[in-house]
Amino acid sequence: MKLTGWKVALSISDAPDRARLGFPEREVERALLAVCTAIIREGGEILYAGDLQPEHFTFKIFRHLAGAYAGSRETAPFLYVIAEPIARRTRFGDLIAALKLARSVASVRLSIAGKLTSVRSSGDQLIVGAVGEVRQTISNEAEWGGWLRSQAGRSDTEAYTAVRQAIAAEADARLAMGGKMGVVGLAQDHFEGRMPGVIEEAIMTLEAEKPLVLLGAYGGATRDCAIALNLMELAARVPRGAQQSGYDDGIARIAALGDRIPAPLRPDLRDIANDDRSEPMGFAVCDLLTRWRAALA
Repeated sequence: MKLTGWKVALSISDAPDRARLGFPEREVERALLAVCTAIIREGGEILYAGDLQPEHFTFKIFRHLAGAYAGSRETAPFLYVIAEPIARRTRFGDLIAALKLARSVASVRLSIAGKLTSVRSSGDQLIVGAVGEVRQTISNEAEWGGWLRSQAGRSDTEAYTAVRQAIAAEADARLAMGGKMGVVGLAQDHFEGRMPGVIEEAIMTLEAEKPLVLLGAYGGATRDCAIALNLMELAARVPRGAQQSGYDDGIARIAALGDRIPAPLRPDLRDIANDDRSEPMGFAVCDLLTRWRAALA
């Protein structure tokens, strides 16, 4: 398996311009799952930091992978990281339910107080800390709230940057799709942090000289990153209204990192950025990552 031992981080959220580009949500889910399946079949592991809503991408990935791969690998193919701001606003019962759903296919870590801490459910209790570490058992909402208050807090902006840095350091490569754009008139499109996660994570990946694959056809911040890196034509930019502060600065920063992309791989990255065919895309992404991996060896 060509990607054995590699961890591929996902940067993904729904794109505000997805419908304008003609993609129903099911097509985005289909593309995402096709790529994740291809990576796991080649021995790779998926890293993702996202929300805990059952109807959103995280749980759809969990359910798909649980059905396809439960019991077929020695270790879970999925590492899910909960960002500190999400943890602090998640009720104890909801967290336990999420961990139970993830248990068969994912290991879970919590980003808090400047480090990644292992968390898992044991019945209706929460176990904090990995084997061999000091571990704590949390049994109810009051204990969960008390434990959170005992952890050094930081602003949401600092916390989101911290979890993105932690994943960027652990990941071997990154795949991006969609992403918030901070369109002022769309409340659901507002991002938390100094810039959208997709852009900040793309910057961190290229700065670390690690592979970055952009599925730009499906819109969002990923499409703008692909345009900034000359992987899509400028004419592919989707018109939008005023955007939150920080968006344009982020795009300018990613544009300045274009030289981090190996010239021999640019044609394939362009093809993938412009492709909207789910199954062929999965194979193309794995092939590209395999060749990029070989070039880094």
